[in-house]
Amino acid sequence: MREPNQPSAPGARGDRMLPSFAEAVEYADQQVRAIALDDLRAAGVYRTPLEYYLVGTYPPLKFLHDIDEHEVFRDVTSSQNVYLHIPFCEQYCTFCHFYKEINAADSWVERYVGALLDDISAVQQRVSAESPEGLNASSIYFGGGTPSYLKAPQITRLFEHLWKNVRTRPETEITFELHPGVVRQPDYEDRLDAIAAGGVNRWVFGIQSMNEDVLTKLNRGHGRAEVYRLLELLDQRDIRNLNVDLIFGLPLQDLRNWYDTIIELMDAGIEKFNIFPLMFKRSDPITRQYMRNPELFPDATDRLRMHYMAEHVLNAAGFVRGPVFYYAKGKVHSQQQQNKFDSIEEDNLVGVGVSSFGYIGGTQYYNVCDNQQYVDAIDAGKAPVWRGHTLPDEERVRRAIMFGIRSGGVDFDVLKQRYGIDAGELFAPEVGRLRDLGLVTVDGARMNLTDLGCTFVDGIGYLFASDEVTSHVAGANELIVSPSQDPVDRYDYSPIGRLDLPGGIADRYRDGARS
Repeated sequence: MREPNQPSAPGARGDRMLPSFAEAVEYADQQVRAIALDDLRAAGVYRTPLEYYLVGTYPPLKFLHDIDEHEVFRDVTSSQNVYLHIPFCEQYCTFCHFYKEINAADSWVERYVGALLDDISAVQQRVSAESPEGLNASSIYFGGGTPSYLKAPQITRLFEHLWKNVRTRPETEITFELHPGVVRQPDYEDRLDAIAAGGVNRWVFGIQSMNEDVLTKLNRGHGRAEVYRLLELLDQRDIRNLNVDLIFGLPLQDLRNWYDTIIELMDAGIEKFNIFPLMFKRSDPITRQYMRNPELFPDATDRLRMHYMAEHVLNAAGFVRGPVFYYAKGKVHSQQQQNKFDSIEEDNLVGVGVSSFGYIGGTQYYNVCDNQQYVDAIDAGKAPVWRGHTLPDEERVRRAIMFGIRSGGVDFDVLKQRYGIDAGELFAPEVGRLRDLGLVTVDGARMNLTDLGCTFVDGIGYLFASDEVTSHVAGANELIVSPSQDPVDRYDYSPIGRLDLPGGIADRYRDGARS
C-alpha cells in the first residue's frame, strides 16, 4: 500500500502501461466530439446534469399506492437478495439523498436496532409463510446511512440475530458499507472486528474524491488521511475484497484532480470501483449549491470527459465494466449487483429497515421513510410497508429491459417464454431508433448496449416506461407543492417525471415557479 502522499506519475502497472493525464484527456475529447448530442437529445436519451438521474426503481415511488403486507410477500421466490438499512450518519454529505439521521442519540440508535431485529424476525415469518425455504439469501447488503456508525456490540447483536433468521450458502455475498471518517472513533477497530466476525466478505466505502478541497466542499467528514488509515486497518486484518465509490461532476472537481483520484486509489491497491455521475435531487444541499453557483461544478461536457477518462484509465489497467458504472479488475464485481440487474425475478430483493425498498414476485414496494413511523409500526406488529404496486406482465417486461441493459443484456426470447409478450415486436420502434443512434446492438433475440449506450444507459431505460406510468407520475407531480419538502418526491429514486423546468428543478415553495 502506498503512503498517503501525492499519486505517483502513471507508468507501468504490472505488464500494463497507463495513459498519462494528457493522453486520458485527449482520448475523452475524441469520444465526446464523436457524440451526436443533438440527436440524442431529440431522441430523449441525453439529459443535462440537473435533469439526470439513474433508473433505481420501476415503477417510481410516485406511481405506487397503499399496499398490504400479503400482497408484498405473497409470491416471494425461494432465494432472495436481502437489503438492510442503517439510517445514521455523523455528518450530512451535501450530495446524499438517502434517508438518515445525523448524530442521533445513543438511546434512539439502540431503539432502532431493536426494531430492526424485530423486523428481521417478522420478515422471516412472512417469507416462510409463502416459501418453505424462508429467508434464503444469495446476497446480503448493509447500506445507509452509515452502517459502520453502529458500535461493536450493536453490530454483533445484529449479525447474531440475522444468522438465526437468514439462511446462507458458501457463495453468499455479504456486503457492509463503511465511512472512512469513522476511523476517528476510539472503538472503530472493535467495529471492524465485529463486522469481520459477522461474516462480511465484501467491504464498500464511499470516498467520492481524494482531493481535500472537494471533500471539504461535500462535507464528507473525512480526508485522504482517513482513507489511508482505513485501508491500513483492513490490510492488517487481511481483508482484500474492497469496493470504492467515486462520483464525478462534483463541486471544485476538475479533470486533473479526477484523474489523480483514480490513479491514487489504484496505487493504493483498489481493484473494484463504483463510479457514478453526480445526481441532483431538490432535497439535497448540493442542488441548491449548484443553482446558486454552477461555475463551481464541471459542466456537461466535462462530466462526459470524466466518464471517458475513467473508462480509458481503468480499461488500460485491466479493469472490466459490468454492470454499467461498476468496474472490477479480473473478477466479478459484485454478485449482489448482477442479481439486481440480471436475475431479480429468480432472486427477489427483500428490503428490511426504514426506507428500504424491494421487488418481490413482481411487486415493487417501499418501506416508510421515517424512523419514528418505522419504529411505531414494528412495535405494533405491523409491516412497515409504505407504498407498492404489483406489476402486470407488460410492465414486468419493461422493467426487465430497463435493468437488463445495465448488465448482461436483454433476451427477447426469454421474456416471451416468461411473460407471453414479444418485446422485440412491442418495442420495435424504440429498438430501431436506438440501433440507428449506435446505442444498442441486436443479435437475433439479444439486445445489448454499445459503449456509447452505456454512457447514456438511464436515458435509454426511460424510453421503456409505459404511458400509464408516466402520465400517472405527471398527475402526482401536480399535487406536489415543494419537491424539497415532499416525502414522495424526496425518496423517489427515478428520473421518470422529475419536476424540471428549463432553468432547473422547479420548487413552487422555494422558487415561486408555479402559483
